[in-house]
Amino acid sequence: MGRALALLMLLLISGPVMAEVRVNVTGIEGALRDNVLAFIDERVELDSALAARFYRERVRERVAEALAALGHYQAQFDLRLVPVQGHWVLEIAVTPGPRVVLRNIAVRIEGPGANDGAFARLQTRLPVAAGEGLDHGDYEASKRALRNLARERGYLEHRFVAAELAVNAREGWADVELILDTGPRYAFGAVSFSRAPFRPDFLQRLVPFAPGTPYESDLVADFNRRLLESGYFDDARVITQPDDAADGRIPIRAEVQTRDRNTVSTGVGYSTDEGPRLRLGFTRHYINNRGHRLIAESRLSPQRQALDARYEIPLADPLRDNLSLSTGWENEEVDDNRSERYTISLARRQQFTSGWVRTQSIRWLDERFTAGLDRGRSQLLLPGLSFSRTRSRGGIDPYRGDHQRYSIEGSARDLLSDVDIARLRLGHTWLRSLGEAHRFQLRADLGGIATNDFAATPGSLRFYAGGDQSVRGFAYRSLGPRDASGEVVGGRYLATGSAEYSYRILGHWRLAVFADAGNAFDHADEYDPEVGTGFGVRWRSPVGPLRVDLAWGVSRADNPFRLHLSVGPPF
Repeated sequence: MGRALALLMLLLISGPVMAEVRVNVTGIEGALRDNVLAFIDERVELDSALAARFYRERVRERVAEALAALGHYQAQFDLRLVPVQGHWVLEIAVTPGPRVVLRNIAVRIEGPGANDGAFARLQTRLPVAAGEGLDHGDYEASKRALRNLARERGYLEHRFVAAELAVNAREGWADVELILDTGPRYAFGAVSFSRAPFRPDFLQRLVPFAPGTPYESDLVADFNRRLLESGYFDDARVITQPDDAADGRIPIRAEVQTRDRNTVSTGVGYSTDEGPRLRLGFTRHYINNRGHRLIAESRLSPQRQALDARYEIPLADPLRDNLSLSTGWENEEVDDNRSERYTISLARRQQFTSGWVRTQSIRWLDERFTAGLDRGRSQLLLPGLSFSRTRSRGGIDPYRGDHQRYSIEGSARDLLSDVDIARLRLGHTWLRSLGEAHRFQLRADLGGIATNDFAATPGSLRFYAGGDQSVRGFAYRSLGPRDASGEVVGGRYLATGSAEYSYRILGHWRLAVFADAGNAFDHADEYDPEVGTGFGVRWRSPVGPLRVDLAWGVSRADNPFRLHLSVGPPF
């Protein structure tokens, strides 16, 4: 009473005071102090004694609520509000006392969802646990988590039979009882689409669930993602319509905005393997109402010129399964090795839920080639099978991941080919980071050719080493067996490996050191790996990591350093 009278007299003498309130809390730390501060409104204008009095009483109630919310029901505190040099100071001295501890936790699921494993898994993660200090926020969060999961799993009629937090502040314990009756689980109903230039049966193949499938919000999100990833739409929004549910099924509506039918793209790049590169591409994203697609591209660099076109036909799952018919022309010239080839291929590409991609193909290759003293033309029918998988984290500049690729193809003179060939290629890239500073990358590439006439094997199927993506410190395709004229003609086998360490020095910049080794060869006893080492810088550009390396071919005394430049993700 005496403090209130003193405050009133001060206000009557000094007149109205309108200023910020500065809060000072003592006696408690950490989450408890933060919670007290969060309950206090500091943005007030105290322009009269009455306003100051009401504010102080309101703060007293709020502090008591903040302490009780974290289980401190028997806390004591002293509160003072005084004007100091043009502002208010609110001083709160707290003695928290003992904290109420959770004693018994009873969480039970009843109704049709009682045996739904998702609820059992959630119960192990609820924030309320016996023996822990009482936190009213954790209790409310547990209720929300149960409600949210029920909605996500299609239990639209769920209700709490019991939701009780019993607190005995004097004895210092609290019991929690949460009993949720899920009610019936709804299923997906019919899926309808807004206007789009595709057949209804094709659009339905983009839906990752069938009518009658038990409802899951994750499947709705997956449906939305598939529409955007399909390449047919600029925008897509999947809408659930629970108010229109009938017979336990929820109708689904997909609002889509079809993208422009044609896209033209251009690109400019540079690498020390190929020099400057130009690219021009054309995509017709949908040719007909069955979602067929046409992709054409031309590429031009001093060493390689290419034109190709691919016609894609989506199969059962348009995003994960497609058939493609491709044709192309490519001309390549590296030193005295030259290859001009025409290809026609038919391939089926399937992506599985494990992340693995399987490609079954058959291609016709007609190649004129010069490899040192070897000159010829080969026509081959090459059935092939490949598997690949890429896993990464970090977007265009991944900090963790791996890429595996395995392929085999072959030809036979009995099957419309000029030479018998079996060609195997294996590769693995591995990337790991320790914290934000340290990054390690390992790479290995192996290959082998079995043939009855290596001289007739086209240059595009032979193995070479050296270059940005092989053994740095040596020129592109400069390593491999040589013929009598001294020219590199490619080998039957390939074995290369690389180890790299990079360290982040500032922002998006990293310093790297590396060692590469390997070679192409014809016989195991002729394998003589060349070694290149060096250092470089890495910059995370908007289009992927830019790598600039200085490398020395240390296995040769007369090999000067080489500059290697490349752009793009590691795999």
